Amino acid sequence: MSAVAWVAGLSPWPVDGFGLDRMRALLRTLGDPQEAFPAVHVVGTNGKSTATLTIEQLLQADGLRTGATISPHVRSFAERIRIGGCEADPEEALGRVRAAAEEVAATQFEALTAAALAAFAEAGVDVAVVEAVLGGRHDATNVLRSRVVLLTNVGLEHTDVLGDTVEAIAREKLAVAPEHAIVVLPDETYAHLVSDRE
Repeated sequence: MSAVAWVAGLSPWPVDGFGLDRMRALLRTLGDPQEAFPAVHVVGTNGKSTATLTIEQLLQADGLRTGATISPHVRSFAERIRIGGCEADPEEALGRVRAAAEEVAATQFEALTAAALAAFAEAGVDVAVVEAVLGGRHDATNVLRSRVVLLTNVGLEHTDVLGDTVEAIAREKLAVAPEHAIVVLPDETYAHLVSDRE
């Protein structure tokens, strides 16, 4: 079975609840590729893919070698992992992490995220632009060395996981911002949630 067929058959949802233990174990096995580069972490309800690709292009225009990952894809899994503005070979990227992902029973998104991060480290990117899926403290992308966290907007979504009010969802999504990160907000509505960040 091809690596793409394998990942397509994985469950997108964890059977034993949300958390980062599986993802951290997977990345440890892979040598913690997420430590090899700084990241821009894109969270929010809508517009994340557009923001991710726009930031990727701006960084490239500044002469930086970028990695970028978006979710979901439109045409194929190849869209999920981009290096230097080009789609990476998904068979190669997923093949690099498949055994380790199977060992920890990774979800589809965990495997795809790990494949992207490992591909970025292998390519020696200067910076990665990473779109969260659900967003929040338990999202598989919340393992990054984020220098910048961008919140696109917030709406009621996945209330069973993120919270049942827009404020609670915003709090959960902004929980990914480490102490040293610069947080970019669409307006001042949720600035009080990150008042200790730049």
